[in-house]
Amino acid sequence: MDIQEHALAYLDDTALVQLTRDLVRICSINPPGDEAAVATHLAERFARTGIFTEVVPHDEAGRASVVGALRGSGERPALLLSGHLDTVPAGDNWQHDILAAEISDGKIWGLGTTDMKSGVAAMVVAMEAIRQAGVPLKGDLLFAGTAGEEVDSMGAQRLVQQQKLSEVGFMVIGEPTTNRVFTAEKGVLWLELNTRGQTAHGSMPHLGVNAIMHMNTLLQALAAANIPYEKHPLLGDFTMNVATITGGVKTNVVPDACRVTIDTRTVMGQDHQQILDTVRQLIDQLCAADPTFQAEVHTITERVPLDIPFDAPAVQTFVRVRDHVTGQTSVPTAATYATDGSIFVPAYQAPMVICGPGLPEKAHQPNEYVDIARLTEAARIYTMAALELLT
Repeated sequence: MDIQEHALAYLDDTALVQLTRDLVRICSINPPGDEAAVATHLAERFARTGIFTEVVPHDEAGRASVVGALRGSGERPALLLSGHLDTVPAGDNWQHDILAAEISDGKIWGLGTTDMKSGVAAMVVAMEAIRQAGVPLKGDLLFAGTAGEEVDSMGAQRLVQQQKLSEVGFMVIGEPTTNRVFTAEKGVLWLELNTRGQTAHGSMPHLGVNAIMHMNTLLQALAAANIPYEKHPLLGDFTMNVATITGGVKTNVVPDACRVTIDTRTVMGQDHQQILDTVRQLIDQLCAADPTFQAEVHTITERVPLDIPFDAPAVQTFVRVRDHVTGQTSVPTAATYATDGSIFVPAYQAPMVICGPGLPEKAHQPNEYVDIARLTEAARIYTMAALELLT
């Protein structure tokens, strides 16, 4: 029996399904987050298996990340398996209890099943199997369960700032891909726009300045703006989504304030500062044309786009393992979403892949689920890839 077969014999599919269900049943909706309970659960599990672990608290109450480590000889750089512990709010139109983690039709249903507590569980169980198999490693096998990825990647940033991870040579992000291999991801630039006006009685709007109407003018100008970019072969087009709007206090009052948030997704070669400057130039032009126009823009959060060479040696090693396990052939593919890779890749100057059991199209959707077959498949991919890279 070779090393991989020896380690795979320790994979427990029943325990993997149960861990996924346990994690889903711990509510970690962000906001507010409350990832500390998930982090503690995983740390206690690591400790029972003899895996080094540390819960890393954050400044906000109830927020924490967790790390786990199987130490190697140091002959090779570390492999990082990473996944986030928070989920988005559930939204409406669910047919299953969001925290019950019910099983039916070969699926686990619930909030966070696909994005991405299934990926976290598969990574943890893979590490446990390698530990229990007693396989000596030539490099550290690390796990990072991060807080706050759904908003600002606060957990990944804290782990980098506090140097909680050894020098990483390659990383696997377990976000939902249905176990396909993604090697690129779009960047993120979230903007907040604010317009200011003057209140007046709703029956005499000419005495006021309508901040909502001014926001409409600004949004139309922004939609017509020529924000430069080159279409990327994997990432596609730059996109902009007007996501939220608030304004006004009462139907019979001219609104004196309006706030909008915008989600832009950037591609390689785009300069986030240039985009911000373009918005500010539009505001300046509107102010010059109308003395009553007042507006400002600022950045909420941003993350860089990534494009990892598909032919990078570590990527190719992972791809070979994944293709062997799934019986499919990988092709270069990109994520439209951002991941903690946007923090880890620049920090460690190391390549990454995104590969996880969840379904991308079910992320942030009601009736979220993960296929149990994909879940167990992911654990095998992670186990075999870790051994291929570290032994």
